Amino acid sequence: MSSFINRFLTALVLAAAVGSLTACMGPPKTAEQRQADQALADQVLTALTSDKTLYARHINVRADNGIVTLSGHVWTTEELSAAPQIAGSVAGVTKVVNRIEVDRGAIQDSGVTR
Repeated sequence: MSSFINRFLTALVLAAAVGSLTACMGPPKTAEQRQADQALADQVLTALTSDKTLYARHINVRADNGIVTLSGHVWTTEELSAAPQIAGSVAGVTKVVNRIEVDRGAIQDSGVTR
C-alpha cells in the first residue's frame, strides 16, 4: 500500500511541476510574432556587424517581444560596452539583455582576431 502512495505522490508532484512550468511559458507565439522577433534580431545583427569599431562575428542575437538578448564573446571591454548601445539604438528594441563576455585569451588589436 505504501508503494502505491509513494507512486501517487510522485506523480502528483510531477504533474504540479509540469503545470507550473507550462503556466509560466504563456501562450504559444503566432507565426507573425515569431517572424517579427526574427526580423528584429536580424536588424540588430545587421547594426552590430555594420559598425566599424565592433567585431560582431561571435555575437548571437535573440529577440522576444522587443527584448533583445546578446550572447557570445567580444575581444575588448570597449566592444563589450558598445554592443548593447548599438543594439539599443535599433527601432523596436525596448530592452537589451547583455550576456556577452570578453574573450580573455584573445590578442587585442591583432590582424588575426580582427
